[in-house]
Amino acid sequence: MNGARGTSVVEALVGMVLAGIALAGLAATARVSTQALRLARDGANALAFASRQLEVLRLGPRTTGNDTVTAGDGTTFARTWRATDGRGAPSPLAADVAWGTHACTLDSAVWP
Repeated sequence: MNGARGTSVVEALVGMVLAGIALAGLAATARVSTQALRLARDGANALAFASRQLEVLRLGPRTTGNDTVTAGDGTTFARTWRATDGRGAPSPLAADVAWGTHACTLDSAVWP
């Protein structure tokens, strides 16, 4: 009888360890998923901010500058744009948006 009781305690401990490992795996998966969703949301915001600035540059005046934009969730994006005179050819336009350790750049061109 004593051997049977000891075995059930060991089995319970092994089961608890396996359940803990499974929960740790689920928590890690949830963390990675949350980070990926945050990066996707911030990337979409950055592309939207860059696209808006390129539209402003296309309509004129074509200047060079920078500013900061804050998204609805509080993330701050640093935006830089530049327009170069094309001298009879299409004028290159660019908008860079950076946040945290990430950045994106959109390039375009417009006729004078």
